[in-house]
Amino acid sequence: MGASAYTKERLEKAARGARTLSEALERLEVDPKSATRRYVHGRMRKLGVDISHFEREGVKWTKEVLERAVAASTNMCEVLRRLGLEVVGGHHTHISRRIKAYGIDTSHFAPAVRTERVRHNPRRRTSAEILVKDTSASPRRVPSSRLKRALRKLGVEERCALCGIQAVWLEEALPLEVDHINPGYSAELGELTH
Repeated sequence: MGASAYTKERLEKAARGARTLSEALERLEVDPKSATRRYVHGRMRKLGVDISHFEREGVKWTKEVLERAVAASTNMCEVLRRLGLEVVGGHHTHISRRIKAYGIDTSHFAPAVRTERVRHNPRRRTSAEILVKDTSASPRRVPSSRLKRALRKLGVEERCALCGIQAVWLEEALPLEVDHINPGYSAELGELTH
């Protein structure tokens, strides 16, 4: 078996300055779509040729494209809009990571302004609407978290109705569940038990 035509020196020369494996293969006069591609790539790895700078092929967001978008923007949302992407978490995360990996300067970005979310639901039912006995033919189950919130709003202390233990045990949270209906309350309130 003869020596390979792809010596370390020849492969290093082709890889040096090439952006992608396809570009290096073209320098070696190898068709990037041929079966030889896999062989040459494996040989580069085996011989320790530096290919760490190769970009993934078919990458839409090259360093040049991202540099232009970042330079013309003042924040990540603007970068995404310039790239024609929806401003959603997945795109934001992916493009942010690409920008960071390329080492693109974003020091000109305006600092992010965080606004506090107001959690107000105008359709939220009141405690009196939640804590009523459902006498219909097929009563609907009210989630216990909603029942607990309604009980707290009415001032019902968070402690077990059977033994009186509070919602903390040995400095750890003790989950209490809404267990059954207590006819002693006018609104047919449930009790908390552990």
